[in-house]
Amino acid sequence: MVGVAMSGGVDSCAAAIVLREQGEHVSGMTLVLGDGLPAPFQLERAARLCRRLGISHHVLDVRREFVRVQDYFCAEYLSGRTPNPCAVCNRDIKFGILLEGARTLGADRIATGHYARSGMHGGRRFVARARERKSQEYFLGLLTQQALAASVFPLADITRDEAHGIATSAGLAIPVTQSSQDACFLGGQGHVPFVCRHTGFTPAPGEILDFHGRIVGHHRGALWYTIGQRKGLGIGLGRRVYVLSVDARANTITVGERGHWRHNGFFIEHLNYMKSGSLSGPMSARVKVRYRQDAEHAVIHPDGENGARVEYRGICAPGQLAVFYDEHDAVLCAGTIDRLLDMGLELTPGSGPA
Repeated sequence: MVGVAMSGGVDSCAAAIVLREQGEHVSGMTLVLGDGLPAPFQLERAARLCRRLGISHHVLDVRREFVRVQDYFCAEYLSGRTPNPCAVCNRDIKFGILLEGARTLGADRIATGHYARSGMHGGRRFVARARERKSQEYFLGLLTQQALAASVFPLADITRDEAHGIATSAGLAIPVTQSSQDACFLGGQGHVPFVCRHTGFTPAPGEILDFHGRIVGHHRGALWYTIGQRKGLGIGLGRRVYVLSVDARANTITVGERGHWRHNGFFIEHLNYMKSGSLSGPMSARVKVRYRQDAEHAVIHPDGENGARVEYRGICAPGQLAVFYDEHDAVLCAGTIDRLLDMGLELTPGSGPA
């Protein structure tokens, strides 16, 4: 039996329908992550689809466990780092707790509405780019081999438009909406209001510094800014500038032109291996440090027992998820950026350019 994670959205509903049409024995499972997550109408939609398909529907309350994902999210931003809560949630909640819950119900596999492809090479399981233009394998970069062995991705060869058609044909009136780039618990309001509500923190105005450490303006609180940010800086310097560093303790941000970015890579303390099972020497790959980014060239060097030192010239931030690909868009390995490299020097968040 396959336990299908059903949020009530078009993607998860289509995944359940596809599996049912393939003759799989399916059971619907909806995770309650918090108040309004999912919304009541989404929960009812998931239940209604299960009734229509003639399958059971189970609701798992994981609010207590999901708070840990939210705590991590807030702690990272408050320390000047850039978290990826969706990747952590996938690892710990959807392909962790959900998988455990599915097994208690007699399921041997779980399925989600992620647009991703799974594969196996040399005895190792991996995820890869799907047919959908906004493929989501990036967010699955932290999944273990054990989780992948028990996972199914029914939408690997289906576009989101086609998924909407599948759901509509099953009698589900699901409006076409633009997919959000924010974490589900933010409600489209951005990270700052949530961090403030969740922790009681209040951002205070601070200084904007240029590449040489000179004050060039003032900001409304370092929490509002992330490394690589270009818009919404509130200053006009007559040229395109980016946030080069965020010092949460000093409540300052440093801005500069693209050429002022002096880091030539980053460290990862723990690599999660997928298609690549180990790292015995330098390995050339393509890397994404943001979801909406074309993969760029990088060289991965082993560092310590399970870490890596990565040569990479793009702008990146501690806390971001780095996902490494081969030439076939398959995920070789992935990990969270721990600290940045600069001409042989290690920089921790907040050190900023001199």
